[in-house]
Amino acid sequence: MYSTKLAHGLLTIQRNGRNVLRVWDKNLQFANELCELLNELEGGPKLLLNDEDRKWLKEIDGTFCREVQHA
Repeated sequence: MYSTKLAHGLLTIQRNGRNVLRVWDKNLQFANELCELLNELEGGPKLLLNDEDRKWLKEIDGTFCREVQHA
């Protein structure tokens, strides 16, 4: 669960007690809205891909890995 907290004088977004992101200018409203959004997304469905999408992603991932290894 994401939450906001002041850590060492800096507004911080935490997940399960660990610092994830510092918020500049101590914008508490922004930090709270972001935490709400992250909490909603965390409990929602995971990214769902159909078989065609998975095949395409595997192909481009394989191509990318081969290109990186040869670089």
